Amino acid sequence: KESSAASDVYKRQVTLSSSQGHWFGLGPVSVQPARQRAGIGRQLIEKGLERLRSLDAAGCVLLGDPTYYGRFGFSSPGDLTYGEVPTEYMLALAFQTERAKGEVLYASAFGG
Repeated sequence: KESSAASDVYKRQVTLSSSQGHWFGLGPVSVQPARQRAGIGRQLIEKGLERLRSLDAAGCVLLGDPTYYGRFGFSSPGDLTYGEVPTEYMLALAFQTERAKGEVLYASAFGG
């Protein structure tokens, strides 16, 4: 977790039922309303992804708006699932050759 009085971002390891390697979930990302539109969220996401790459992660998954997160390289692989969430909102960014697929499983402490 990276945070300040103005913002938060969480990174946690997840399991993908049909993928190998160490995958991480990113989010939620939050910025206090008075501090939004100043690039803080973008910086949190970029720093978070940089940190995950340094850990030799296979990639990162998240639940979010494809248009917003697409600017960071995320896309919907179409066969990544999490409960009843429509697949177009389950996004992935691979750092290596392994493609994200299957059900996203979070640790039980995070509702998995």
